[in-house]
Amino acid sequence: MIYLDHNATTHMHPSVRKKMQALTEHEPLNPSSIHSYGRKGKSALEIARKSIASLLDIADCFRDYQITFTSSGTEANNLMLSNFKDGEIFIASTEHPSILAHSKISNNITIIKVDKNGILDIEDLISKLAASKAEKKLVSVMLANNETGVIQPIEQIACIAHDYGSLMHSDCVQAVGKIEVNIPKLNVDFISISAHKFGGPMGAGALIGKTAIPMLAMLIGGGQERNMRSGTENVPAIVGFGEAAHIVKAELGLRFEHMNKLHIKLETALLASDHDIEIAGVNTNRLPNTSLIMNANKKAETQLIALDLQGVAVSSGSACSSGKATSSHVLSAMNYSEDKINSALRISIGVNTTEQDVDNFLEIYNNINK
Repeated sequence: MIYLDHNATTHMHPSVRKKMQALTEHEPLNPSSIHSYGRKGKSALEIARKSIASLLDIADCFRDYQITFTSSGTEANNLMLSNFKDGEIFIASTEHPSILAHSKISNNITIIKVDKNGILDIEDLISKLAASKAEKKLVSVMLANNETGVIQPIEQIACIAHDYGSLMHSDCVQAVGKIEVNIPKLNVDFISISAHKFGGPMGAGALIGKTAIPMLAMLIGGGQERNMRSGTENVPAIVGFGEAAHIVKAELGLRFEHMNKLHIKLETALLASDHDIEIAGVNTNRLPNTSLIMNANKKAETQLIALDLQGVAVSSGSACSSGKATSSHVLSAMNYSEDKINSALRISIGVNTTEQDVDNFLEIYNNINK
């Protein structure tokens, strides 16, 4: 099997699995309990929190930020936006569905255009912020796009947001584990992350934000996570989350170098082929692992089936739509034609991908597209 769908989910790191198994096999750890088992569970959560803080470069100002554990990046995004129902929320047209879907159910969402490379239209953002009469404002723009890998100029966007009295949130789910995510450097107030995108388990995400900014819980009841997210914490998954963060902190440079080398090899070969391939966002800064390729003469669904039969796992875009191969709103926002949108395949390399995997993929791709 050639797995090239790492933006959907990654392999769990062996050290993460080992830590989680050790925890689940022996002790009942409810962090809300006051006995020794509960205290051990609480300690495990705090160790994970500090490991994540270190990865995001907020360890030196740890008390200034709150890391709220959630079940996913999607929940973290929803928790963020739920706090601005009484304000105006400015989002990019290429956001993850967990952000963009709010525009269908709320009338307080303002969508900002992107250019042909998928980069936020700064003038459109400034114009719409300047026209806003809302006292409470939030700009939410993802750091790296899950389909194209396009990296937004978040530091610049955050400066503009703050100039117009808005808070700044960034969905960093796809960025963590691939590029540096330094919260102070990005100048953001909040970010969302998810463990399973960088070697951790599914079922663990987090919203990280400044403690000085008051926030209300979306899930209420027991008051866990400093009253930000009620419900007993998933201790084994959170411990795995922390271990994955610790590993990424140590290996990020090597990971980037490995993925980028294979990424360049893959795209160079595809663009040199006879398949008339176009790569979304190729002229701008992107993640070192993501290629959204289009061949207007081929349907994505046909290619997905053919590749799967040959043991190759790729995607037609985001894998967050209940297994459906849906048309890409990201490419639509970038003004691609319908035939190109319907041909798009997302190839996403991971730390476990080998040069042989890339060679085999290219051979199989060439064969099915003769």
